[in-house]
Amino acid sequence: MLITSNEQLVEFIPNTMTSVKGELTLFEKMMPFLQKTEKWLEENFTSTEVMAVIANMEAEHPTRRLACNIIAVDAFYHAIPQLDVILTPNGFGIVSNSNLAPASKERVERLMAALLQNRDSLLMQLMAILPSFNGWTASEQGMFFAATMFPSLKVTLRFPQQQENRWNQYLAIREEAIAIEEFFAAQYVSKELLEVLRQEVLTGQYRSTTHRRVCRILQAVEMRCLTSNDPSSTMHFQHGDMSELVNTFRNLPEEFPEWHSSHTAELYQPAVFENKKDSQGFWF
Repeated sequence: MLITSNEQLVEFIPNTMTSVKGELTLFEKMMPFLQKTEKWLEENFTSTEVMAVIANMEAEHPTRRLACNIIAVDAFYHAIPQLDVILTPNGFGIVSNSNLAPASKERVERLMAALLQNRDSLLMQLMAILPSFNGWTASEQGMFFAATMFPSLKVTLRFPQQQENRWNQYLAIREEAIAIEEFFAAQYVSKELLEVLRQEVLTGQYRSTTHRRVCRILQAVEMRCLTSNDPSSTMHFQHGDMSELVNTFRNLPEEFPEWHSSHTAELYQPAVFENKKDSQGFWF
C-alpha cells in the first residue's frame, strides 16, 4: 500500500544502478520482501486501521515517508542475501561483470548491520507518533506496548547491544519487565494503578507531575532489576524505594484512587483488634 513503484523505492535505497531495458527493476525483485515487511509493520506496530490512514496520506507527508523508509530498509535487509545470487541452468552463481566485482562478505555484513540499525532508529521515531492516531492505544498493537512501563524500542539503548536486532532484544526485555511489574503490582503498586501508569507512559500524557515522578521512579527501579545478573533476587531488594512510593499513594488518595480501591492497598491497612468488655476471650 505504501511503496508502489521503483521510483519510490530507490528514494530510500542509495547507490542503486538504473535497470536497463529488459531487466527486472529493483522494485520488481523486492516485491515479495516489501509485501512481507509492510505486513510485519502492520501486525506488530501500526494496526490495520492506522496503516490504512498512513497509506491515504500525501506522498510527502513526514509520517508516510517515515513508514516507507522503514519498509524499504527492512525489505532491503532481508533481500540482500538473494539479490546477488542468480539461478542458472548449471546451478547458483553470483552477479558480476568486467566492471564490477562482488562485494566482500565483510562489506555485505557491515551494510546489513547498518540497515538494521537504521531501521530500528526509524521504528523508534514511528513509535513516538503512533499514540496520536485515533484508536491506536486501544488496538491490539497499542495494548501490546502498553503491557510494560517501557513501551518503546528506546529501552534497548540502556543495554549493551548483545544482538544487532533491537526488535528481538525488545521482545526479550519486555518479557522480563512484565514479570517484574507483576511482582511490584501485587506487593506495592496494584494492578489497577499500574495500568494507569503504563498508559500515561505510552501516551506521554500524565495526570499530574506527581504521576510523572512516580513513573520515573518505577522505571528506574525496574531498570535496576532488568540490568541485574539476577533480576528475580534484585526485585526483593527494592523495598526501600517501593515503600516510598506506597507512602505517596497512601498520602494522596485524590491522586491515586485506583490504588486505594485495590486489594493491594488492604495489605497496608490491616484490621485492628479492639478489646471490648463483653468479649468472650482475649487474644495476645
